[in-house]
Amino acid sequence: MAIVTLPLLSQVVRGKLGDVVFFRRGDFGINVARIRVKPQNPNTANQQAVRHNLGTLSDIWQSGEAAGKTLYKYDSATSSWVAITIDSTETFTDTEKNAWKNYSTTSNKGYQLTGRLAFISVNLTRLKAGQNPLKDPLTEFTIST
Repeated sequence: MAIVTLPLLSQVVRGKLGDVVFFRRGDFGINVARIRVKPQNPNTANQQAVRHNLGTLSDIWQSGEAAGKTLYKYDSATSSWVAITIDSTETFTDTEKNAWKNYSTTSNKGYQLTGRLAFISVNLTRLKAGQNPLKDPLTEFTIST
């Protein structure tokens, strides 16, 4: 990484020129140039399961419809992701949303979470640990077999 000292082409240097990316960094607005790094996207089974769970949990929060939704829970015995389905009688109500909102105000994260982010964060962690997702901060969803 190289620190760019003005004047170089102009007062503000931003964007890409070939394989070099120019941007401003820090509170003092230091101009920096570095080689562009292509982001990796290996698209592994783990990545696919987490992305699916993230989208499904977000849908459950937004629509309130939990019945029949499929999530993936990690099974440490087989080191693989197993599909689980929320029972067809399950609903996600405003009462549960309010419980998550109240839970988020007591979270000890060092920053303020919203109820939606608390719901998604806690449930992603539980699914990755091989546990069933929580409907509210105290009760699990019923999973159909």
